[in-house]
Amino acid sequence: MVENTVNNKYEILTPDGWRNFVGVRKSTGSSYIKITTKDNSVKCSIDHRVLTQDGYKEASSISKGCSLITDCGPEQIIDIESIEEPLDLYDAIEVDTHEYITNGFISHNCDFIGSTNTLISSHKIHSLAWVKPKIQNSDGLAIYDDPIEGHTYVITVDTSRGQGKDYSAFCVIDITDPPYKVVAKYRNNLISPMVYPTVIKRLAEQFNNAFCLVEINDIGGQVADVLYSDLEYENVLMTSHQGRKGQTISGGFGKGGVQFGVRTSQVVKKLGCSVLKSLLEEDKMIVEDQDIVNELTTFVAKKQSYEADDGHNDDLVMCLVLFGWLTRQEYFKNLTNIDVRTDIYQDKIDQLEEDMSPFGFIDNGSEEDGVWDGKDRWFSDKDDTKW
Repeated sequence: MVENTVNNKYEILTPDGWRNFVGVRKSTGSSYIKITTKDNSVKCSIDHRVLTQDGYKEASSISKGCSLITDCGPEQIIDIESIEEPLDLYDAIEVDTHEYITNGFISHNCDFIGSTNTLISSHKIHSLAWVKPKIQNSDGLAIYDDPIEGHTYVITVDTSRGQGKDYSAFCVIDITDPPYKVVAKYRNNLISPMVYPTVIKRLAEQFNNAFCLVEINDIGGQVADVLYSDLEYENVLMTSHQGRKGQTISGGFGKGGVQFGVRTSQVVKKLGCSVLKSLLEEDKMIVEDQDIVNELTTFVAKKQSYEADDGHNDDLVMCLVLFGWLTRQEYFKNLTNIDVRTDIYQDKIDQLEEDMSPFGFIDNGSEEDGVWDGKDRWFSDKDDTKW
């Protein structure tokens, strides 16, 4: 697998010579297009952009007989096929000139990563790049920022059975001020659910006794109970059922049944996905972890929900989905004194006002009835009325 890391060693061939680029990102598409000319051929995503005699066009919009521009001049397409089968696809990231040569064809930085089926827009996914953690171990832990005194942290937890399939994963998120930031993550598909709470507690204590929200579907309830009851970690968030409101974060005094952790229902997941999309696309959340970015590129729509594409995992993304849901809870707003929904909305209003400001205001000469600004107003001689 080609990693999406910062490249400082290689250059890429472009029509203007060898140029710098950040790296190469890999994605697995469910279908692809094969373009063949007399001397060259290339397999690419349906929205990969190649240079034609009429400018850059997506592969899906060109046809047999069209001419493509290659490093040796124009070449006519003698065959073009749309093939419905999985294929690993690669794209160069942030080429200096935004153009590069692929099998002789001239390509443009494209957006096949994150198609219309992904939760996060392709443009945003393309802008996500990861950095090297400050601390990383073979157990799956990566720490990007040290704990800061006075900061508030939340850990969202997803649990697997530790049988080498799905991962037990959690994300540590600094919620002190927006943009929120993923400052650490853990991901391991072999750890026992009995040992997992100890790992969570150890890191939670390091990050100022972080608040923990545990997903309790399947075996996750056991992890939440061990974390609170056996390990006596007090900052485990509880939920209660509030009628039509569904599950809400509770202080332990809800009328409905109170439980440690949250069950990922359709309602919880739908809201969490919606908020996560807004957080990332509105730059209200910083993600710099390689595994999370890779999972976002394959977190796609399926039926009425989102989940990992076939052959991929979404355990870390689901931790962020839980966080998205958490930010809409009254408890979270009280904890941080921040309403992220209002914050995003206000940014939209500010941007709209900024875009409109050059046009100013039009004075049509009319007055608003009954509104007085404190100044004297005089009318014509025919009207003796005076304010």
